[in-house]
Amino acid sequence: MTRSLTTGVARAALGVVACATLAAALPATVPLLATPALAQNPAPSAGQAGAVALDEVVLPLGPVTLKAPKVELRGTALSRDEARAILDPAGPAPWRTRLDKLDAREIVIPVLRVEQPAGGRVQVAVYHDVVARDVTAGRIGILEAGGATLTVEGPGPDAAGAYGRLSIRELDLPGLARLLAEPGGPDAAPVRVYAGVTAEDIALSGPDGAAFRIARIDARDLTGRPTTIPWGETARALAEGAGRKDAPERARMAGLAADLMDGVAIGGLEISGITLAVPGGPAASPGGPGAKPMPVQASLARLTYAPDGEAKVGEGKAGEVKAGQPALGEMRAEGLAVEAPAGRVALKGLTLSGLSLKPVLDGLRRAAAGPLDPAELRRYAPALARIAVNDLDVDLPAQAPGADPLQASGPLRFALRSGSLAMSEPRDGVPTASRLTVDGLTGAIPPGTTAPLLADLAGLGYASLDLSGIVDARWDEAARELTLRDVTLTGKDMGTARITGTIGGIGKEVFDPEPMVSSLALLGASAKSLGLTLENGGLFQRFVDQQAKAQSLKPEELQREYGTAAMLGIPAVLGGSPSAKALGQAVSRFVVKPGRLSVSAAAKDPAGLGLMDFSTAPSPGKIFDRLTVTATAE
Repeated sequence: MTRSLTTGVARAALGVVACATLAAALPATVPLLATPALAQNPAPSAGQAGAVALDEVVLPLGPVTLKAPKVELRGTALSRDEARAILDPAGPAPWRTRLDKLDAREIVIPVLRVEQPAGGRVQVAVYHDVVARDVTAGRIGILEAGGATLTVEGPGPDAAGAYGRLSIRELDLPGLARLLAEPGGPDAAPVRVYAGVTAEDIALSGPDGAAFRIARIDARDLTGRPTTIPWGETARALAEGAGRKDAPERARMAGLAADLMDGVAIGGLEISGITLAVPGGPAASPGGPGAKPMPVQASLARLTYAPDGEAKVGEGKAGEVKAGQPALGEMRAEGLAVEAPAGRVALKGLTLSGLSLKPVLDGLRRAAAGPLDPAELRRYAPALARIAVNDLDVDLPAQAPGADPLQASGPLRFALRSGSLAMSEPRDGVPTASRLTVDGLTGAIPPGTTAPLLADLAGLGYASLDLSGIVDARWDEAARELTLRDVTLTGKDMGTARITGTIGGIGKEVFDPEPMVSSLALLGASAKSLGLTLENGGLFQRFVDQQAKAQSLKPEELQREYGTAAMLGIPAVLGGSPSAKALGQAVSRFVVKPGRLSVSAAAKDPAGLGLMDFSTAPSPGKIFDRLTVTATAE
């Protein structure tokens, strides 16, 4: 896909989503605000409902121009003069005051053309069969359009698209006019713009044949707050200021964007049936010009967003929300599939929980006050409490060697049944408490592989891997400690290893964005405690069998030799203390009859053992003497 196409498709996709949330409401209804070039039909008598037809309606709305050959109000008690007064752009009363007087059984717009300049060209959307029903005091019960076509006029690459049926429910025209044209502020009362929007059969295409499609978009409960500068002026300023590099203008754009983002809320969004097809071409194919085209196919069955509602009260664990925090959003993606030259990816489900744009808004407001230090950027990343994935399958083809034959690799396929990462208690954008859970990371061990570890496992008779694990850690600022609450790795037909521990001397400097500062801070870390548990699940026995065969021994004989070496060797290396002997005996029992081995060690000094203690110790025994060690074998 060329850069121009990628940009075009991306802009078109964003336009579709915008249509679903707000912009779809505008093109079909803004013509009602225009002054009619010609008003036909006599005014109905008082108390009667008649019809008023308006021909050649043209409404310039900033950079956007809306044109309708005909607009007809049916079942309205408005006289011609009253209709003209409501729709007169030069009228003295605010739009929302006039629109409060708009009543009709139906407002029909057979054809609506929306023109918008873009980079020397004109983007054109033509809507047909637009009907607004049950219009009372400017509030539309339902607004529908039979569909729309999208084109780009002017010199440049072709691009086109189309919408199917469009529907908007409970659209508040006076409220929308208030948001677009009237200033407000943080204390302004919010307005519910609509109850719901549905757009069907959206198709966009690029000049080289790329096609982007969406089967359906549903959005509900768009609420807006009048901003300091009205929405219409803000949107125009942001569009005109895009790409500006001068600091004052960029600062102004940041402030406008923050105010607009903070003034918008949506009750829910669902997008289904998303597909992207890129034919590819020689330029994108291995081998250069003349090579066979390499197409890309991607699809997503469903994408949803919804607020969580009331924030849940947690106990301080990773991923939970504390009392008093605002409600956070959740996004779900279901049925992702990608087919590309680089490989195939399939994902049944992805969930992002605890989403919040508050740090982004804080960052934009900070940028509006002055230039941002790059070191500050991470604290303004979107907040995210939890990521979860289900049924991930990745299949990568073999890579041919390039200039370096060692870079060649065979095909690689792996899968993940489920996994999650919970994060909480952020400091400058970095979570200080987290819990990573992996269940069923599986993959085949390629026959004849020479990769480290994989080749060793293949030699032990393993044809595949099935791994699960947990990493649960938390930093305590007051105690200056990092606690490893649970670090566990389990392999099917292998066993389980579990580590717990506490590392002291971890101050806030470790989170400094300057790498030199954070690296130096780590030098002051000290080991306070460590716990290790090993459970044999087959790996140790396979190792023993392999070594026994190589030495022409029975496995039981080799295990007894290893057990004797552990019982005598460990105390000899560690100084012969009672604790060292107990450790040697526990390891010996585990080797002879593998089951479960548990070892715990704690520094006798409350401050722990630092890097200097380890590097200057004359022997391992001197370090061991400064620890309280217990060991058991079951």
